[in-house]
Amino acid sequence: MTAETPLPALDLLVVGGLTIDRFADGSSAPGGTAVHVARAAARGGMRLGVVTSVGPEPEAALGLAELREHTGFLNSTQHAVTPTFRHQEGPSGRRLWLERVGGPVLLQASDASRFTTRAVLYAPIAGEIELDSLDALSSSLPRAAILQGWLRPTEEGVEIRPLSLGTLDPGVAAALGGFDLLVASREDLVADGTEPGEQLTALRDTVGARPALIVTNSVDGLWLDVAGQREHVPAPWIVRDAPTVGAGDILAAFLIVPSADPAEDWVRRAADAMRVVAEDLEARKRS
Repeated sequence: MTAETPLPALDLLVVGGLTIDRFADGSSAPGGTAVHVARAAARGGMRLGVVTSVGPEPEAALGLAELREHTGFLNSTQHAVTPTFRHQEGPSGRRLWLERVGGPVLLQASDASRFTTRAVLYAPIAGEIELDSLDALSSSLPRAAILQGWLRPTEEGVEIRPLSLGTLDPGVAAALGGFDLLVASREDLVADGTEPGEQLTALRDTVGARPALIVTNSVDGLWLDVAGQREHVPAPWIVRDAPTVGAGDILAAFLIVPSADPAEDWVRRAADAMRVVAEDLEARKRS
């Protein structure tokens, strides 16, 4: 890239999350937030950039090839292994085991000279985004984070059971408190309560007053807390018999990119983002 070459102009930069997912039938595939958002972004016309990390496995190479196809900017740090999860479906839903832990996703302030972006989404899979990366880009950018990856144990061979918000590194919690939007699922926060209301209270107590908070609740839509004011936003329609992995990632991605209408509030943005998710799930059924 020369000094005269225009920088990639992105709608969203996603930091984190490329995985290898292994399934009960013996198959495996690339996954993680970066891949799920890239697929939805390609369908929705979003200009996407990704900062991630991978190992040398064939599935990781496939994931990187897909990201190259769907992104305007891609920066991947090479590590010995890619984060690997074993999936199992049971009567109570999906269960996950962390088989291999990957290396950190590295984002530095100097990276900001390599692209322009309208927003950034941090999406760790298993604690791979460190505190320095959270402060690497300008705080004037709209910033969102998906909390799931900070609330998972990182011991290999361990079934994923969500950790309490009290286990968050204090520096990470303080940095997230300066963000614009934080997203978690009801399942992510079961260590802090069984219902979205008490989970939102625990999350607000942890990160402070600034961020808008969302707790997703499957087919029941989501709960939104903005400066202590709460509202339930229902799903636009229910999509049945479609795989829902990555739905929360897509929701967060389409929520944080600034709307063309600067006066549009979080409730409307949440409803619009859930419509994108529903359309994506419908497309999965047809593919």
